[in-house]
This record gives sequence, structure tokens and C-alpha cells, in this order.
Amino acid sequence: MNKLPASGPPHTKKSSGVKSGDRDGQGYRKCLAHIRVKKHLGWFNIYCKNTSLHGFRYISMDGSSIIESVLWFMVCILSIVFCVILMLRLWANYSNNPIVTTIYTSNPIWDVSFPAVTICNNNKVYRPHADLMAKNLYMDGFTTNDSDKFFSSLVKLVRPDKISIDNTIARQFLDRLDITVETLMEQLMQPCSALLLRCVWIGKIYDCSKIFKTIKSKEGFCCAFNYHYNLNGHISNDFNTNDFNNTSDDLPGVHTILKAPGSGRDVGLAVALNIEPDMYKATSRPFVGASVIIHDPIDFPDIGAHITTVPIGHVMAISITGTSIRGMESLRTIPLEKRLCYFDDEMPGEIRYSHQSCISDCIAKHIHHMCDCLPFYYPEAHKGMKTCYLSDINCLLSIRKSIPHHANTETCKKCLPQCTDMLYTINPEYVKMENVGFDSDLIHGFNINNMSFVYVFFGDVSYVEYRKESTISWDSLLASFGGIFGLCLGGSVLSVIELVYLLARQLFRRQKKMLKCQKQSRMKLPPASKMFLSIPIKEKVQRKL
Repeated sequence: MNKLPASGPPHTKKSSGVKSGDRDGQGYRKCLAHIRVKKHLGWFNIYCKNTSLHGFRYISMDGSSIIESVLWFMVCILSIVFCVILMLRLWANYSNNPIVTTIYTSNPIWDVSFPAVTICNNNKVYRPHADLMAKNLYMDGFTTNDSDKFFSSLVKLVRPDKISIDNTIARQFLDRLDITVETLMEQLMQPCSALLLRCVWIGKIYDCSKIFKTIKSKEGFCCAFNYHYNLNGHISNDFNTNDFNNTSDDLPGVHTILKAPGSGRDVGLAVALNIEPDMYKATSRPFVGASVIIHDPIDFPDIGAHITTVPIGHVMAISITGTSIRGMESLRTIPLEKRLCYFDDEMPGEIRYSHQSCISDCIAKHIHHMCDCLPFYYPEAHKGMKTCYLSDINCLLSIRKSIPHHANTETCKKCLPQCTDMLYTINPEYVKMENVGFDSDLIHGFNINNMSFVYVFFGDVSYVEYRKESTISWDSLLASFGGIFGLCLGGSVLSVIELVYLLARQLFRRQKKMLKCQKQSRMKLPPASKMFLSIPIKEKVQRKL
């Protein structure tokens, strides 16, 4: 029997190989442990000794006891916590109150746009025009009594209320006239040339029919001065042009938005009104007189407009106070959901955005959605929609309570206020005129008992301006953070850079040493043939024996 060559027992090689591997593995782990210890202690000691932050150098100062190191470590931690708390409070204040409002009181009134003045006779059915229509309707078989009921019911289109005419008969009237509701109401209004007999702007007399225009308002068809609302929000390029010194060819308030050169009733608008009580056929109020609406020149006279009334035989003086809200450019850096206002150029297609007109348009859409029609006095932006008629009055009455609720829904809440806006407040007062021998260019030649006179003017030579701007700009906010950081830790931007640099440097060195340890470990391990080949050879020899 052949014998195996004499050699050391196979298990000797196995045992030797495993121990060698263990030693190499242990050496690798010790190397890593050494790196970790140096990582956790070395870089922190280096940073504490060299950082510009106050107090940290005492943590690892040579010769200091453990108690001193722990004490200074706690002091530094408390300083960091205090610093973070102050920064969070500053950020919370900036986030929750990003806008600050400053009040300026010494602003000259001639920098303010003069408001639009819209005048409406309470009589919505002018008798001469109604009699002419009634004559034509009589020839078509309608009685005088039916015509009277029809004309008296038309005023309910302006102020919805119960009507005294059958819907079928009302429809027959409109069909016989063969005109739209809007055209009917315009033809039945008192013409502006009949209502306005004399107009004075800053002491100069003008032809009323040239400086007033017929417009729609929440009071129906009216006559407006200095009115510049249109459907797209576009206004004249000469918006800021002063119109103090008008020549004979100038028409104040027609092409540009006016500004008054001062305050007082002599520096404003004065109008002589011919109310014509004998021509009343259907009135929107239980007295003879006219409504005067004061509003922004670019706003539709509905939401936010101030309205007052002047009776016949009286003179009314409307003193106006202007309040400006001016959004500074710093507001643009604040998100829309926090500043809650629009700049004019943020709305596509509009030169000037109007919050009041936006709300009015939103309510108009709600009325159309609920009643499938729209009152005739809304702007032509809703062209193509059915106009409400007498048969729709009941629906308009039923939704009256839901309109304020709809104005608070998400649909209308998209109509945010303007960042820059002009607000007007009025202080009207009127007195009955008496024949005491007073004369002026406005009153001269008129019977004061049959007339009404309106003066509209600024009551003060200055106005209040509220300037809204960001509480703190981003650079000021950064400087405030830096001040807190310096107060609590005595640090600066370089202190942060030092920390980042040291962490990055230590991380790079650690990775480099780990790679070196792995390389050394691979070089010390014996070949796999010497570690494991002896085991299967021994088992094979034993089976043969």
C-alpha cells in the first residue's frame, strides 16, 4: 500500500490559516476603531482650539479638568439653544406679520384723483317718453290702465319688489315695443341734457352734455362725470395728467382722470339739477329728488360706492376725504397668500385692477347662475346673457339673502383688494334754499324752488396715506440672524465656513484611511488554497483507508 508522503498533519495548515485570518480581521477592526476614536475626539478638539466662536476653546484647553470641560460644554450648548430660539422667534414674526403699515399725513390733496360723480334722478320713467310709448301701445289694443301698471312695474327692475302686472301681459308689452329691456329703460330715463342744466368745474362753466355721459349703475341709467370705467380695465395713457387749467377746447373728465388743485367748494364740481317733479311716472324712492354716487373713476358704481340723495329745492355740499393705500415694491417679494393683494400689472390684460369691480362681476355671475338672467344695469361684459325682466323679479327677490353669503365663498374671495388703492369718504350736508338775494354763476336765472344744487369738493388740503411694505427685507433678515449669532456665540459667516470645512476635511481623511486599511488587510491575507485545500484532501484519504 502506497503511503502518503510525510508531511505535517493537514489540520495544522487549516488551524494556522484560520488564526492568520483572525489576526488580520482583528487588525482591520482595530484600525477602524482607531480611526473612529480619532474621528470623534480629534476633529472636535482641533475645532474647539481653533474656532472663532467664544467659549469653545475652554472645552479642550490643556490642563483643564473634566469638570471644567463639561461645564464649558454645557454653557456652549445653552448658548446654541438660546441662539436657535431667538432665530425661530424672529422667523415666526416675519412669517406671521410680513407687512408693516406706515401712516403719512402731510400729503397734498392735488396728488389725489378726483372721484367720479354719478347723478341719478329717482324717477325711472320719464313721463313724456312714457306717454309717447303708451300712445303707440293704445293703438295696438292696450288700455291706459294696463300701460300705467306696466310703467310702474318697470322700476322693480332697479329695486326688486312685488309687481302688479301679470307676467304674460308684461311679455306682450315688450314684444309689441320690439326692443330689449336695456333699451327700454334707457329710453324711459330722464335725459342728461334735461336733468343737468348748468355745470361748473373749478369756477368755469361747461356744457353739461359734453362733460357728463350716460352710464349704467346700480340705480339704473344715470349721468356720470369723470367716469373712466370700461370692461377691460384700460384707462387713458394720460391718467396722471393734471387738468387744472382748461382751455375752451378742454373737456374736464372726458379724456383724463381729473385732479383738483385744492380744497373747498370753489375748487371742485358744482351742478344745477332740474329734478322735474311733474314728469314723475315711476320712482325708485318715495320722494322727489336725485341720488348722487361718489366712487373711484375706474370702478363700476356698485360695490363700495357712496350714495346720498338731494331733495328738490335744496343745496347739497358733499365734502370728500381721500385716503390712499400705497403698496411699496418690497411687497412683491411676499407671497400672494400672505400679502393678500394684487398689483395692477399682476392681472393679465388690465392696466388697473379694481377690487370693487371684481366683486360686482362675481355677484353678477351668481345672479345669472341662480336666475338664468342678469339685471339690465350690469356692464356689457356679460353680453349674450339673458336680461332679467318682470317675470324674473320673484327669483331676484328669493336670492337676495344668498348674495352676501356668495360674496364670502372661495369664488369671490379670489377678488383680493388692490395693493395700491384710493378710498373716498363723504360728509354730505344739505339745507333748504331761501330767496335771500344770493346770486352766483351756478344759480343765476333759476327758480331755486324747482331746482337742486350739488357741490362736490375735497374738504381738506391734505390726505392720509397708508404705505404698506415688507416688515424686513431678505438682506435685513439675514443681517438680523447674523446679529443674533454674534450675540449668542460671537460667530460670523467665517465660523460656519470653518465648521463645514473641518467636517468635510475630516470626512475625506477618514475615507482615505479606511481605504488604506482595506488595502493593507487584503495584502496580509494568505491565499485561499493554503487556508482551505487541506480539509477536503484529509477527508478523501480517510475514505480510502
